[in-house]
Amino acid sequence: MNVVMSSLVYGNQKQHTDVRAEELQQLISAMETVRESKGLMVQLTGEPGSGKTRLLTLLAKEARTRGYTVLRASCTESTQNKPIQGFAQLLTSESRSPESGTRLRESATLLRSLVDCSTVNTGRSPAYIPGDPRCQLMHRVRSLLEGWAQQGLVLIVDDLHWADPDTLEVLEHLVSWPLNSPVLLVVAHRTRPAPHPLHVTLAHAVEIGTAQRIELAPLSVGQSSELVDMPADSPVLHHLHRASHGNPLYLLALAEAHHRHAATGCGTPDEPPGWLSSRLLSEMTLLTDGESAAAAAAAVMGDTFTMEDMEEVAELDTDSTCRAIDSLCQRDVFRPTGNGTHLRFRHPLLRRVIHADTDPCWRTAAQRKAVSLMARSGTPAAELAPLLEQMLPGPGDQERVLFARVAREILSDDPVSATRLLRLALRALPEGDQHAMERTELMKTLARALGTSGDLRENIGQLQEILGRIPSEPRAPRARAVAFYGLLECALGRHAQALSTLAGEPGSTPAPETPEAAALAVTQQLVAFLSGMPTDDQRLGASLRFARCHGDRATETGALAALALSRVVSAGPELVAAAVDECAAAVDALTGQTLGAHPEYLAALGWAESVTGRWPAAERHLVRAVAMATASHDTHLLAPFLIKLSYVQYQFGRLLEAQRTAAEAQRIAARLRLDFPLHIATALEAAYSASIVQDGPGTRRAAALTESVLSQLGPRDSAWRTSSALWLADAAREFIDPGRWTTMASAVFGGPGLARLPTSLRPLGFELLAEASARAGRPDPEWADRAEAAASDPGAPLLRAHALAARAHVLTRSGTASAAADRYQEAARLFASAGMARHQAHTLILAAPRLITAGRRPEGGSALDRAKEIAQASGSRSLLARVDKERRRLFAQRREPPREPFTPVAAPAPDTRLTALTDREHEVASLAGAGKRTREIAELLRLSPRTVDVHLTRIYRKLDLHSRAALARFMAQAG
Repeated sequence: MNVVMSSLVYGNQKQHTDVRAEELQQLISAMETVRESKGLMVQLTGEPGSGKTRLLTLLAKEARTRGYTVLRASCTESTQNKPIQGFAQLLTSESRSPESGTRLRESATLLRSLVDCSTVNTGRSPAYIPGDPRCQLMHRVRSLLEGWAQQGLVLIVDDLHWADPDTLEVLEHLVSWPLNSPVLLVVAHRTRPAPHPLHVTLAHAVEIGTAQRIELAPLSVGQSSELVDMPADSPVLHHLHRASHGNPLYLLALAEAHHRHAATGCGTPDEPPGWLSSRLLSEMTLLTDGESAAAAAAAVMGDTFTMEDMEEVAELDTDSTCRAIDSLCQRDVFRPTGNGTHLRFRHPLLRRVIHADTDPCWRTAAQRKAVSLMARSGTPAAELAPLLEQMLPGPGDQERVLFARVAREILSDDPVSATRLLRLALRALPEGDQHAMERTELMKTLARALGTSGDLRENIGQLQEILGRIPSEPRAPRARAVAFYGLLECALGRHAQALSTLAGEPGSTPAPETPEAAALAVTQQLVAFLSGMPTDDQRLGASLRFARCHGDRATETGALAALALSRVVSAGPELVAAAVDECAAAVDALTGQTLGAHPEYLAALGWAESVTGRWPAAERHLVRAVAMATASHDTHLLAPFLIKLSYVQYQFGRLLEAQRTAAEAQRIAARLRLDFPLHIATALEAAYSASIVQDGPGTRRAAALTESVLSQLGPRDSAWRTSSALWLADAAREFIDPGRWTTMASAVFGGPGLARLPTSLRPLGFELLAEASARAGRPDPEWADRAEAAASDPGAPLLRAHALAARAHVLTRSGTASAAADRYQEAARLFASAGMARHQAHTLILAAPRLITAGRRPEGGSALDRAKEIAQASGSRSLLARVDKERRRLFAQRREPPREPFTPVAAPAPDTRLTALTDREHEVASLAGAGKRTREIAELLRLSPRTVDVHLTRIYRKLDLHSRAALARFMAQAG
């Protein structure tokens, strides 16, 4: 939109005509009506800036074109107390014509008489008594106007809310006794306050049909799109539409500010341009000192305020405050909110303009006073944040602590504002050892805010700079900061930097000498594992002994979790089981408070348990890890936690739940630009969706994404990555091409022996390869041999299940059907005992044709029946399709009893608008959509009801919704 704003506001008539075309046509239709009947009155109402004056200008132009006489007046505040001023302007506004001299002389005589009888001068109220001078004057007014109305007369009075009492009296008379001539009277005024007592007469006239009311509603998104020439689906347009409240004047101003900022980088996208500021500030020129102080104090205090708070900030007495509020409400500067206990400006832009025009020194002092006052009164952090962003913390500790507290409380809902507050707090924090712990906590909170907002990667350098300013002594703050930063770098995929930061820290020795060094060593080994580097079990053992000796339960648990990961990668099943059991016992003995700062310990245990097939325990610990990371705002850790949790849910057959969890991991990974987690989460979500809704495009997409993930892996990738890729291949086993999978698996997982996979996962890998070879028509017994060798431990039933299934896959020669069926059934039994419903159903479907071939038809039917039950419970259309296909093929010659059709629940496509919500807003939206009331949501999330309402307001704005019922429908559709 390369057009200056003066053209938009004053010169570009086509745009304004388009967006208010319907209302203009109503005015023109009313004008045409009066030629065939007696006088008619039209009341045009709307917010300041809604386009009333523009419509009146267009009407006057059209009326003159059609031969009407047009008289027009615009009332102003400066003439409000001058007798008959508005009506005088009306009568003297006619353009020059041969008859105008005579009419002006008649008007002047009449106006002098009206002034002499003015209620402003005499103090008398109107009394329409026959023979009374005032009544006679009204008849003279009527006669004068009827004389001008021979070819049609259009009377236009704009800004009627500023009209003087005498003008209101004349207009009230004309409305009460309409002229018997072709006269159209159009009056325009703000929606509030309506002029009194004329508004009562107008309302009555509308009821009896002698008047019409046209209300200028806020522009729709479509109208806004036309006005500022932006696509209707543009996020920028939707933001401008919300910020302007659909007001044309404010929309044009904000559009100019946005384009100016985009083109030059000057100002801010929401900074009102100078012409709008001048226009709004012109309303303030006639304010008294007390009214100006009240308006300035209110502007400092935020979007809403109370009389009591404003009185203290403005330093006014109660009587002066009441008078100022009354006057400002009458001027439509202030408006009461909801229950009347609070006030607000009529529009946020008006507040912003007044705030910017206030004396900077006075404003700074007033802001400190307002913040202190509101903090003492328990004002929610969401309302304090905008005020704090406009000031710097003072030299003492109190304001800096307040900045940090407010930032932590709004972090979930408004991470961008939290980031600004934390930066201000860090800027005001003095150097020195005594502030090391505070700087550490501010750095961690800032990183969490950046992670929640999606700006973490761009600001990692700032966090590194803050880390460098934390002194090495005392040890505890520095060690905590380094451990946190190391995990942060690792989560972002910056493994070399993470390892370098951790290894370069003083005290990183094989034998820890302090609790901080022991905890740091555990973090270093976890990062090494996630980075694909070998872990140092000797250092872990030393840290474990030190933690036990000093009663450090959290570090003890972390060391056990890291040792379990190390065992899972390289040790045999017996050692793995012992390590996992010991860590699980330690974790379950601890409270959430003890582990609250280390969700990564729980996630590491959950990963080890899932590798060993301990699915219920894995789910329990992963759910706790997700809850802890969410509560502490460690968003950078959530994506891998959720990816692992989704696969556990998939194993249990809870496909819809797994799909939603993977979609959430995808959303977080996309926001933080975490490459591998994003790719794996996207592929898993596609595989789950394809299982839920069986269709060609969905299965092809799942296969393509799976192959893409596999192609990205290299020989130095960590066990976490390779195991995630294997689990993805398992979820997509029905969709991927068996030939390409076999070739890629050998390259990705370390050759035919799958050496890059943890030992406990190799039987699953061999089983997938055995099935792929059978599907390709070339069953290879070598894969079954390898699976059986890898599952030789009798104490690992899940590994044996994969080996049994692998052998059954390749038993295809004549006479082997019964043996294959027995192995499939035994594998299904073992999968069922482990809770792996998905694998159980898969092997039962494969067992059915072998059972039929072996002459064991009843068993084959029972296997399909059980598989169908699992498919129905899990909502998998792909499994159900396979069951029905096998049933039709195997029992085609035998009449089967009719079976109830299955209608699986389709996976809802994620609505892109949900990505605009913060994590806390998403929680509030889910609870509100489920029918929870504000107080119930507040109790569940430990928030104040007022804060919940603030969240809901933002949710409605971001989702473009207007009620809880609409939110409930939206959340139900979004799944």
